Amino acid sequence: MAIIRSPSLVLACLFGTVLVLFGAMKPPDTPTGVFATPQTLERYKQLQDSVVRSIQDGDYAEAEQRAVEAARLLPDRWDGPYNVACAQARQDKLDDAIVSLTRAVELGMSDAAAIQNDVDLESLRDHPLFPELIAHARRNKADPKPAKDDIQSHLPRRGVVWVDEDNTRYDVANGVFRSLFAFSTVATPRPAIGNVVVGHGEVGKLLRRWYSEGTAAGNHGDVYDNHDGDHSNLRYRDFPQLTRIEFAKAARKNNLHSGLQASFLYNAVTFGNSSTSIVAGPFWRSQPRLAYTQPRQTAMIYAQYVGNHLYVYPEHRDHDPGHNGQGGYGDVYCTNTPYLLISQGSSWSDKPFLDAIACTLAAFRPDVKRLLTKTGTLMPTVQMILRQSNKQLDTSDDYLRGVAHPTVFRGDQLDVLKMVKMAHNIRREHVPPVMGLNVLKEDLGVVGRDYFDAGPRERLFNSQAVIARIVRSTQYSRRMVVSAEASYDLNGHPLKWHWAVLRGDADGIEIRPMNETGSVVELVVPYHERRPISPGSKMESNRVDIGVFVHNGEYYSAPGFVTFYYLDNETRVYDEKKRIQSVTYTDREAGGNYVDPTIDLPKDWRDEYRYDNDGQLIGWTRHRGARSEEFTADGAKVIRRDDLDRAVEARTVDYIVASRSPKPPLLKQRLGDTILYYEYASQQDRLGRVRERKTAP
Repeated sequence: MAIIRSPSLVLACLFGTVLVLFGAMKPPDTPTGVFATPQTLERYKQLQDSVVRSIQDGDYAEAEQRAVEAARLLPDRWDGPYNVACAQARQDKLDDAIVSLTRAVELGMSDAAAIQNDVDLESLRDHPLFPELIAHARRNKADPKPAKDDIQSHLPRRGVVWVDEDNTRYDVANGVFRSLFAFSTVATPRPAIGNVVVGHGEVGKLLRRWYSEGTAAGNHGDVYDNHDGDHSNLRYRDFPQLTRIEFAKAARKNNLHSGLQASFLYNAVTFGNSSTSIVAGPFWRSQPRLAYTQPRQTAMIYAQYVGNHLYVYPEHRDHDPGHNGQGGYGDVYCTNTPYLLISQGSSWSDKPFLDAIACTLAAFRPDVKRLLTKTGTLMPTVQMILRQSNKQLDTSDDYLRGVAHPTVFRGDQLDVLKMVKMAHNIRREHVPPVMGLNVLKEDLGVVGRDYFDAGPRERLFNSQAVIARIVRSTQYSRRMVVSAEASYDLNGHPLKWHWAVLRGDADGIEIRPMNETGSVVELVVPYHERRPISPGSKMESNRVDIGVFVHNGEYYSAPGFVTFYYLDNETRVYDEKKRIQSVTYTDREAGGNYVDPTIDLPKDWRDEYRYDNDGQLIGWTRHRGARSEEFTADGAKVIRRDDLDRAVEARTVDYIVASRSPKPPLLKQRLGDTILYYEYASQQDRLGRVRERKTAP
């Protein structure tokens, strides 16, 4: 297994209004060039913060120095010289400030009102050139300068296209590099039979015949992206029409050529792989688990999915029978998505999938492939084909069952012959439909009352085909109203919706249609403990998967998923009325079950809950060894009780992240800033109401 010891995280910095001051000159060790842009922006942000602090402290000379350095770091941005002008104006360096403000306006500053009203520029308002600068800003707004985009598309040479600074730009708003490729559209004689694919048995024979007849698109214009330094490569010679990506030295220097491919979007049909994982430290993980647990990476793999990109990664240690490393850890993925493919195994387990994808892309009819590519539905169609063709399916109805949609796929279950036939049979007038999901309503727990964390963390992410949640609330059931009405068919064919429990207790999970078509449902999902992914399986999971599919009369869509992940480091006890009685939280370091430390901050205590005679929660007792604390129903720590043992004074509680490197961080509680005073309606009343709030001393 190729090793990457730390994730390559691209930092996208979004900047605020012109009134924010920032700074910093490029120090000698600041990386330069397009591929260093994320680091440059991060440095810019750090220096921006230092300018703000200098302004707040009244140190305008320091602010000017930082702002000048910032302007040198990013010389094409107008906000750099604008902030220089602000710092200079604060020091009554009026002529210098006018020069700096002129530069800002020349670079595109267009908010005339901001210039007029900015208190930092107050000393410039009587300067004879100030009105002209206001007028220039208004002209900028009326006739904005087009953004610079001087990159050029690269043509492949001898089957290779390079990603370098000439054909790549950094999209700051989306935090992604965009590289442009061009492919010849000049009509040329169709290559000799055999050029579409070499070998591959019956699959190769069909592809060569279809291509020679003009009914298969082949791989011209398709791009292969190896993202592990050629550790686990596709056999290039088998696919002569494919173009492969190579990375220039500058990209490689910034470690953009290996690991999780969450940095690039290409203007071409792209598939690729990275047979790597993060093997050291408490945050060990496969590349897909890195993607699923980092919001920016999740957004990126979704953008790739709808941008005609599909990548394959091995699961390595994230999907093996066992528990807590005894044999394996089970399925530790916190969600399931169609946005990438995960292969069972380690290095080279991804290779069969690369062959299957390349052959499937070649098998599509030319007009079908153009339509799917233009509409960003090519890879959803490939995912549907792969899952419907999998050897584990006995009947076509199995596509609506969990067997067709595992978290991880086995290479020996691929049926490439069936895949290419299915791809070739698709006609333009009847291509597969597309999934679209939205959450209309849901129960979310309240931090500090229903669960304990440093902030709201039940919503993992929402996207077009996946809704993912981490179940933290102590409520027994989760309710969610989900709409799939955003699903669509490219040819306008009517759709039918299908919802199915793919993983979890199908008898306990309720799927209630909310309209006649079944496009909107209410999901009621009870608490799930760890269980086998299917009856008799040695693989266990803490996740519930509900699948969503639309059918257009000919084809099903690729799957949509609503997933719920339950934390294995908790032991919960509910009573016969499904009320929480106790929760024991056990840190892995103290013998608890493994949970991804990016998903849950470990805790080490036990809460026992109390109810009044009407069944209403009145609070809980928290035990840490021999020490106990009392909490009210709203999560405040009890300070004083009355003669009836009821809380009359309590203090709010905050939960914070406590570092303990090299171990994963721990969740700790601390007293908050507010004291609460409670009153009761009668002597029988056990549930107090807050009558007064005071700031704690």
